[in-house]
Amino acid sequence: MSVHVSIIGSKPDSDEYQGAIKLKKIIERDLPASVVGEIVLHANVTLFGQVVKDVDLMMMGTLSNYNPKLEFANDGNDVVADVNVSSFCTVIEIKSHDISGVYREGTEVFVKYGAGSHSVTTQSNEQKISAKRFFEKSISYSPFITNLIWFTSISHDEIDDFMSIGTKKMLSNVFGSDFGFKDIMQLLVLQRPPKYYHGHYNLDSGYAGKSVEDLQKVFRSFTKAKEGMGFLTRNRIEQITAGNVQSSLNIKKNENMSLLRGRAGTGKTVCIIKNAIQLVDEESARVLILTYNRALVSDIRRLFALAELPDMFQEQCVSISTMQSFFYKIINKNLYDDKMSGEDYLAKYENYLLELLEFMHDDEAYECVREICMKDCYLDWDYCMIDEAQDWTVTERDLILRLFDSSQIVVADGGNQFVRKFIPCDWNIVRDKTNIKLKYCLRQKSNLISFVNHFSKKLGNTSNRIIPSEKMIGGKVIIMSSTDDIYDVCKKEMKDLKKAGNILYDMMILVPHQMVEKSGNGRRFKYTNEFENRDIFLWDGTSDDLRGLYSPLGDEVRLYQYESARGLEAWTVVCLDFDQYLDNKMSEYNADDNANALLLESDEDKRMKYLLNWALVPLTRAIDTIVITLKDNESKWSKLLYELQESCGDYVIKN
Repeated sequence: MSVHVSIIGSKPDSDEYQGAIKLKKIIERDLPASVVGEIVLHANVTLFGQVVKDVDLMMMGTLSNYNPKLEFANDGNDVVADVNVSSFCTVIEIKSHDISGVYREGTEVFVKYGAGSHSVTTQSNEQKISAKRFFEKSISYSPFITNLIWFTSISHDEIDDFMSIGTKKMLSNVFGSDFGFKDIMQLLVLQRPPKYYHGHYNLDSGYAGKSVEDLQKVFRSFTKAKEGMGFLTRNRIEQITAGNVQSSLNIKKNENMSLLRGRAGTGKTVCIIKNAIQLVDEESARVLILTYNRALVSDIRRLFALAELPDMFQEQCVSISTMQSFFYKIINKNLYDDKMSGEDYLAKYENYLLELLEFMHDDEAYECVREICMKDCYLDWDYCMIDEAQDWTVTERDLILRLFDSSQIVVADGGNQFVRKFIPCDWNIVRDKTNIKLKYCLRQKSNLISFVNHFSKKLGNTSNRIIPSEKMIGGKVIIMSSTDDIYDVCKKEMKDLKKAGNILYDMMILVPHQMVEKSGNGRRFKYTNEFENRDIFLWDGTSDDLRGLYSPLGDEVRLYQYESARGLEAWTVVCLDFDQYLDNKMSEYNADDNANALLLESDEDKRMKYLLNWALVPLTRAIDTIVITLKDNESKWSKLLYELQESCGDYVIKN
């Protein structure tokens, strides 16, 4: 045989790597000596930048002179013919369950985990989609990707019986412990029917003239990203993975709901993540982390990917999701038999939530919902952790309290930090709760905290000052009266953050909605070309296509609208047209909407508190440097900032 079979993987002791070794032996046993080519088996693949990022095994290969006789459909007819296998690219999900731990509903295969279950069919399909997107993002095209499920502890005969209806075996992508390489090719042609040309049937995944080695190069981006992740990311990973860091903040495992309270930068999100890791590690628990901010969801997923927690943090063990996505799955499955469109759901979001809540008021209906959720690993969780809980609606809160017992819920509440509405959601209605107060700002350096406190005082807030950490000293604020020099300032700050050991991902640019334009069916930042012509390359988080993802290599500056910044952090934050952003928020204020918010305060007091809340969203994101550009030097916001510059001139610089 002249086929070179190689295995790539950094965990030789893992089940996935051992599976690759077994598959390699079968390939070498079964392929005739006349076959020429190359096959790479990549164990424990990380599809960096994708929602579903972990693949047990990927098999990629190009062959010549291999023509097994296979059965497939062609133009509606069943065909048995020799097939010239030219190339293939396949993701393989490996399961070690025996036949007692597996069951089937229709064409969908489930595996059991304790009292719950998980659709391995859905998992495998999602891996295929993620692999396709991974290639498209990395090299602008993707070969045709097939997907297989390998049960290493179930025999071929057991698989045949399991996948049969009466005497007829169903077509599937499942194979068992005893198989040949031809059996795998047979499963592949069911997904990718061979094309007939030049007098032969051909199985070709479309490598577009690329070699297996060319495709393998894209997976090395994960290694490159990890090696160059930067000081800020390394520090956050150390915080979430350190065994006893801030152990006094660990969630108490009792009958109470855990309620964490703290202002921006006090470590609420890190505390949630740390405790999720602890619960999975010590209790083998399954944890759901919910927030409303898609950008924050992608940022947490990036941390998990770089921290390399795949064994612990598989999708069926921990899910990081928006609450809209989670509620959609529950409502769609329980009330609409998976037939509700996402567009209709978002258009009538509150109505659908109320419909589910009213439905579950009936005890029998409630038990029905619980039973259905317990059969779906993406709906059945041991713990639910909620970030930015102050921004939830009453209906969203009440649904969570109905779906989970109080002992299963962990809530991180930022007080008056809200972006979706004006009245913070009250979680104090839960009687059985343990309050945990986070007092000190662990994000921003002392000069930035001083600036934020002075700014708050200018807007009439004389209480609730942010308390800095004694370890976080320094920092600066740059106020620019003209945007002409913004590119030069950005490039200088990019050099400075690199000198501090960071990467471009650790700079974040925030923009008002006026700087975002429609592009095709989506949106984009208006001035991308102007920035990139000056070698400032952007990860445009205003784009609908990218908002739920993250920069795979971290070699681009993140850019979002101001409203998407809640929960994020960066070494350097650039606030473009900050005064226009504040004007936008003032124009959106509606006294009637907030008439009952603060009964003892005047409308002007309420207005200023509303504005301060929105102003603090961008001003509390930076660790070291804030850059502010102003659209109108004569605006009241510009004058206020210039006054601050004069009184805090040692660390607030006017450019």
